[in-house]
Amino acid sequence: MFFPCQGVACHGILYVPGRPGGPGLVMAMGFGMVKEAHADDYARFFVERGFTVLAFDYRFFGGSGGWPRQRLDPWGQVEDYRCALRFLGRTGLVDPGRLCVWGTSFSGGHVLTLLAFPEPGLRCGVAQVPNVYSYRTALEYFGSLEPVMALSAQLGRGCCEGRPGYVPIVSRDGPSVIRSEEAVEYYLEKERELETFENRVTADSIPRVLAYNPGFYAELVRLPLMMVVASRDKTTPPELAREVASRVQGPVRLLEVEGGHFDVYREPLLSRVAREEAEWALGAVG
Repeated sequence: MFFPCQGVACHGILYVPGRPGGPGLVMAMGFGMVKEAHADDYARFFVERGFTVLAFDYRFFGGSGGWPRQRLDPWGQVEDYRCALRFLGRTGLVDPGRLCVWGTSFSGGHVLTLLAFPEPGLRCGVAQVPNVYSYRTALEYFGSLEPVMALSAQLGRGCCEGRPGYVPIVSRDGPSVIRSEEAVEYYLEKERELETFENRVTADSIPRVLAYNPGFYAELVRLPLMMVVASRDKTTPPELAREVASRVQGPVRLLEVEGGHFDVYREPLLSRVAREEAEWALGAVG
């Protein structure tokens, strides 16, 4: 199915329980990733607890429309979440006053932003191994912002003329946006598995990403938040997530798990984490 956002059709999958009319949950994936990667894995745990789940692709990615392809605009993605929430609330399948958002990795940061500036009816959010400070993560990768900004400028020379340049999300033998070895393994695996996933973003995505730091909004979050932190995460530093969680003003459930960033997408952690997220969300959504 499709829903509109800023005149563009976003592609989504609806997961509906046997008895709809209960709470609703909107989910989207992380940096450059498409819904087919993990929506089925996580949505079923929420559906078992009565949630109707809408998993979607952002504009410019996967099955959604929009040009240039693979442009990652963080604030645009937040708007996509808002459009998805409004659409889901109007379907008649959910109680529009009992909505929750779920995000992982880069979209875990979107959960913080949405809870800081909530839509009517939004009651809680789940942020899994979240990106909270893009620029600080980039400093961990590169030591300075200069190399990554230079890469954006070099590959994005045609962006102003409507000829977008591209940079790999990960690469074993060249420049890329994400540098951790665990990310390289994961993204290259998904590139082989998923027809709708492309291992690249537009070069003009880079400054947009660096300027997006949802951890700055922690003090504005007063709705219930569940945050999942992986102790050996080399992609989104766990110490940054813990620091942000400590500044949130509303109720916080902090779940710490042993593993790396991408272990939450694999068994045995996947089922444990998803089950705890779904049970927590059912209580938090009211």
